[in-house]
Amino acid sequence: MIRPQLQGWPLRIGFVATCTILLVVAAVGQRPDIPTGGPIPDRRGFQGVNDPRYQDVLKNGVVTRHVAGQVYVIAGAGGNVEVMAGNDGVFLVDDNFAIFWDQIRNAIRQISDEPIRLVVNTHYHPDHNDNNENLANLGAIVFAHPNTRIELQRMPGGSRPPASLPMVTSSEPLTFHFNGDVAVYFKGSDVFAFGDVFTNDFPAVHNEQGGTVENFIDNYNLATAMTTPKTVFVPGHGQLADRGDLMYVRDALSTVHDRFRKMVDDGMTLEQIRQARPTREWDQRLATEICCSPNSRQTSARFYEEMYGEAQAHREPPTASAR
Repeated sequence: MIRPQLQGWPLRIGFVATCTILLVVAAVGQRPDIPTGGPIPDRRGFQGVNDPRYQDVLKNGVVTRHVAGQVYVIAGAGGNVEVMAGNDGVFLVDDNFAIFWDQIRNAIRQISDEPIRLVVNTHYHPDHNDNNENLANLGAIVFAHPNTRIELQRMPGGSRPPASLPMVTSSEPLTFHFNGDVAVYFKGSDVFAFGDVFTNDFPAVHNEQGGTVENFIDNYNLATAMTTPKTVFVPGHGQLADRGDLMYVRDALSTVHDRFRKMVDDGMTLEQIRQARPTREWDQRLATEICCSPNSRQTSARFYEEMYGEAQAHREPPTASAR
């Protein structure tokens, strides 16, 4: 099983992870009109209808890609939506912004006209769950970790409609007997849907909410242990990844984490660490503003602040001098 898929939470107890194939159902074949491969839009930091990228998505629509087996990914602005389609119906991992509901729904219908039955929210960021209510109104059941439901109830702007909240929550592993496949690791298709825990760049650790680098590294290791060398990893944002990509981020994060702890233990300030640039070997590939989707929410500057904060939290308090 895998532990937390929910970034920002200190407890290493996860929601959905692995499930075994106990019921084999005839699969729906791949849609030949949906391409396999090709770029996936990565518009992180999207700010809603006033964002200049909003009209671009409305005009050009969302992009749909076949990942592998019965799994597809839909992307426009915000988080990736993973779709697993079969004769039992449609299973979604995350569901994007409500303002793009028409585009998302139409893209799902291009994949399958079977009912949308199950939805998993990987975490509480609205670009991954804002269509919960629309999907619940179609009869889908939404699953999440209990902490996700709690955070959705705390979101700014007042309480969310009851239909938008996950109906089923669990901090224990769950098994879905659905389309002869599994979720969030779709074992039959060999596709792993990560959510924002993995985005092919320096992650948002959210240490202000108790997130830790060790937690992220644990998740990467567990995902590797339960998958195969050929697994396709679908990040919360951006391009599809393979095991090598996942291990590249894991190893970089581990080394940078060790460097930050040593620098903080040596008494260096955040500005001094910025000047020393302990991420320099990986910046070209992993610094979001260089490699992926420039935005103000997740840059290497923020990553440095989070790494510095975690290193400070780990720092041993000075021992009292003997009298």
